[in-house]
Amino acid sequence: PYFEGLFSSSMRDADADGLPITDTEPDVFEQLLSWIYTGEVADAALQAKDMLEHLLMAANGYECGGLKLLCEAKLCEGLTVENVATRLVLAEQAEADGLKEACLEFIKPNAAAVMGTEGWKDVMAAGMELMNEVMAFVMGAPTGGKGKGKKRTADEAGLSAQDAEVEEMREW
Repeated sequence: PYFEGLFSSSMRDADADGLPITDTEPDVFEQLLSWIYTGEVADAALQAKDMLEHLLMAANGYECGGLKLLCEAKLCEGLTVENVATRLVLAEQAEADGLKEACLEFIKPNAAAVMGTEGWKDVMAAGMELMNEVMAFVMGAPTGGKGKGKKRTADEAGLSAQDAEVEEMREW
């Protein structure tokens, strides 16, 4: 879809000799093209350091849904305490919901260990929205609606009457 739109666009110069690709490394783009033409990527490429991460971002940017799902699945298989925080940020950036869900599920029972890693700094740098989502998930609070879900009663939220009044006042 991405390239179809690009090549059929009236904005593109018909006399152009090529299409410069500046946002993707050549080895990553080679695998992207392999996927587009054959539906496959080289096994060695999937094992190369950081290739899956870069390929996921490229697949997202160039709208290659199948490749994106493949990369997500492979990245989910290799989650560790050391890499899960960085992969969570990657999932957020690449709009990779399956990877994001897997990361959150992994973090939940391992939160203390994950928060002690270098990768946790990436989560903190990504912003409060992601931090809040992680904390809500770890604590078992709903995370899906980004604040746009239905309002709950004080009883449903587990609040006392006094807490409910405070929450009401905050909404004003």
